[in-house]
Amino acid sequence: MSHYPPHGGPPPYVGYPPPPGVAYVPAPVMMPVYPPPAFPYPPAYPQPQPQPPQPDPVQVVDNVPPPPVEPEIDWVSTTTHAAESLTNRVFVTGREGWDGSPLWTIRAHHNGNLVPGKLAVVHRAAYIPFAGREIRVHDFEVLVANPNKVRWIPASNGQVPSGAIVGGNTHTGEPLYIARVRHRGSITPGKVHPSHGCAYISFDGSEINYRNYEVLCEVGSYGGIRPL
Repeated sequence: MSHYPPHGGPPPYVGYPPPPGVAYVPAPVMMPVYPPPAFPYPPAYPQPQPQPPQPDPVQVVDNVPPPPVEPEIDWVSTTTHAAESLTNRVFVTGREGWDGSPLWTIRAHHNGNLVPGKLAVVHRAAYIPFAGREIRVHDFEVLVANPNKVRWIPASNGQVPSGAIVGGNTHTGEPLYIARVRHRGSITPGKVHPSHGCAYISFDGSEINYRNYEVLCEVGSYGGIRPL
């Protein structure tokens, strides 16, 4: 008698070989399905993070000198043809009587002296008063000044107020100052010669003296008449 179960019997005998001509179809096997994880997997490579905006770099330059400061009162070398370029800086000190054109204060070297005089800038003519004559000059210095830093003070007989602006000197070193007078309808700049007791201007070929005049002084420096 055989010890093997008959072919085709019920389980657990289905695993045995079927009889010839008979095939068994295996039943599908149910596999468990798990839900995806609640969090994403990290990327394979770290992602770049946004960076906050960076301020522009500040360039620091050491030992840079400050821009030069122009003096309030100065003298600038020029000529009758080049002087107009200084129009925006010059302090006008007079007017021509016949046409109202401006007169500027100048100073020029002559016979060892540094003499204040005038420039008719429109007419390109510069003169100094010297030894009784009106001397024409071509190379000179023009007075440039901040109009808020100067003013005219009346004086007489060769005296000048404290703070008077020195415009030149004689060959012996005596200072000459900037003056102006009214003469034949003009306001003409010239010089104060203290030891002569007067101011001089040049006009129509001559040197003309005045006992009463105005002297150009620095603002804040006026403290009365300077004795001779």
